[in-house]
Amino acid sequence: MKDSRLTTMARRGLTFPAETREQIRKTGIRCRPQLEIVYQQRANEWKLRGEESGGAVADLGHYVGFIGQDGEALPWLQRVQNFLPNGVHAVVVEAALIRVEMFRYEQTYDLLITHHSLEGAERKRPELRSQILFLGRNGSLETELWGKDAAFRGGAMPHFFTRSGEQGLPDTPWIEATLKVTEAVCCTGCRHCHLLEAGTAKHAFEVPA
Repeated sequence: MKDSRLTTMARRGLTFPAETREQIRKTGIRCRPQLEIVYQQRANEWKLRGEESGGAVADLGHYVGFIGQDGEALPWLQRVQNFLPNGVHAVVVEAALIRVEMFRYEQTYDLLITHHSLEGAERKRPELRSQILFLGRNGSLETELWGKDAAFRGGAMPHFFTRSGEQGLPDTPWIEATLKVTEAVCCTGCRHCHLLEAGTAKHAFEVPA
């Protein structure tokens, strides 16, 4: 995989062939891994805005959520409830975020974990800095968490392997989030958050013009 493609993936999320993107669109799953740089006018601070979103149907799932830099759960700024399932579930605004994105087709999984922060002058619009922490392709999990094995949700995750055949797993701080996002891509008709939690918002934010 070329460095340029990895750089794009670090910033924007998992990449898929056109046929896969079209199939996701047809299911009605709306997963939004893109991040926005926003400005909190009262606090005079730049922050990152993300949307926990996605869900699943029986054949496939696509979900993105966010955690803190040490793997801790973050409070949402705003809970979003939609009439249609598998859409946006909550909004988070923080100075730095760990993004956890997973795609499932039947029993095959892709996982991307990335770190995002801002760098630059305080009074000018900063630059987004993104780094891949883990990328697993074609992981497998025989357990049908979206069907007959739903009772095991939250306690199972795919097995990933390196090109040389060695087992490759996310580092320990990201294991809990990986378990949660695995549950999320098997949550058919999802209408709730899997990673962000209820909390008190500290500041209102404003997107710059």
